[in-house]
Amino acid sequence: MSEGKVSEKINSAHYSEILFDLSIWEEAWKQQPRNPKYKKKSAPFETEEAFERWARDYHHQSFTEEGKKRSERIMSWIENQGVDFSDLSVLDIGAASGIFTIPFAEKGATVTAVEPSELLISLMKETIPHALASNIEIISERFEEISIQEKGWEKKYDFAFASMCPAMSDWETVEQAIQSARKYVYISAMAGPRVHSLIDELKEVLKVNPPYRSGDMGYIQQLLFLKGYAYTSLITNEVNTIEMSVQQVVDHLKEWLNTYGLPSDADSLYIAEHYVRGAYPDGVITFLRGGRFGKILIQLDQQNMKAVRTTEAKKYNQG
Repeated sequence: MSEGKVSEKINSAHYSEILFDLSIWEEAWKQQPRNPKYKKKSAPFETEEAFERWARDYHHQSFTEEGKKRSERIMSWIENQGVDFSDLSVLDIGAASGIFTIPFAEKGATVTAVEPSELLISLMKETIPHALASNIEIISERFEEISIQEKGWEKKYDFAFASMCPAMSDWETVEQAIQSARKYVYISAMAGPRVHSLIDELKEVLKVNPPYRSGDMGYIQQLLFLKGYAYTSLITNEVNTIEMSVQQVVDHLKEWLNTYGLPSDADSLYIAEHYVRGAYPDGVITFLRGGRFGKILIQLDQQNMKAVRTTEAKKYNQG
């Protein structure tokens, strides 16, 4: 055998070891470049003012018709995998202001909503219909700091749910969510770098090239696969066209620069604002924002494929 072919075989064996080595994937996930505000997982924003602005905007967008339709699409995808929410006990991790907590309860589930932000909790309480209040328990704690053993949460819930929750940023926290559930676990996360065309412009203006951020979904999928879990996954590409006034963009600059790993010191903010005001003299900026998003439903009790009938098929067969 030639020396080149021997070398190829050695390299192939080496790559296989990497692909199927749990410890390498766990360590790679820990070392992944990420925004400093996520190093403490669900840590607050740089300032209370920035967080409050984000929280109120997020709450408003979540309960618009478009926001509610997004929640319905995700819940329909879960239902199409065989999940029936009626009489289900749900642990909603990182519940925010109740964008999923409330529709879970509307479908007949009893929900424990874990959310550390008092502001988001107050917005949730304002939004929960009175008729559903008894079906929802709110826990004001960080999920990653909770001992599910001390709380008696091991295998307590039928379904653990974490939608775009910063706490799901390492295997230990994912495993804690899995340990709290009996039947299903849903996790969604970024499945690639975030898309923001205006930030791409500002990278050139500020002459910075932040490290590549792949998102958490690839690590979650690979570790679930290597650990032998049964799951269904979906990757979607969701990029929207956003239109904002120049002043609105200026108001968000510090938050966005932090989020995308760009410098946000006074000089950088001045340069960024000067560029934005000069490049868009009409006072309106249109840009693309979004990215690739991953969704995973882990099957804990029945790990085989399920035959799920549509509502129309059920009606036809019953008729």
